[in-house]
Amino acid sequence: MPYAPSTALPALGREHPYAIALRDGYTAFAKGDLDYIREILAEDVVHSVTGRSRISGDHRGQDEVLDFYVRVFELSGGTFHSEPYSFLADDHHGVVLVHAMAERAGRTLDDRGVDVHRFVDGRITEIRSVAGDQHAVDAFWS
Repeated sequence: MPYAPSTALPALGREHPYAIALRDGYTAFAKGDLDYIREILAEDVVHSVTGRSRISGDHRGQDEVLDFYVRVFELSGGTFHSEPYSFLADDHHGVVLVHAMAERAGRTLDDRGVDVHRFVDGRITEIRSVAGDQHAVDAFWS
């Protein structure tokens, strides 16, 4: 039997609004636009970072999460940057594949990881950052 596409599938070329919000959020992050990031984060957002380094753990609430982002830049001497290369979203979650790079203390970070976002009422309530090579990421930030 030949393949026939489902009529239930969304039209190709349409991007979910949460994928667009995430794309805009990563662009704002790259520009240091913390005001836009604050707009898309819920007040009680939790950003969990896997691993055992000084940046690992749960960062709770908008202020703590934004302070965490600033600290990442400070710890890397301003060299940290991430290049998202794929955005996926549905009505509850968004997933971003990210290439993170930085330099510090003679070490180089070059990791492809994933950030999983949970949305409630149009705002991000949870972010879970998972490294591609956890041992290398821990060594870099330790």
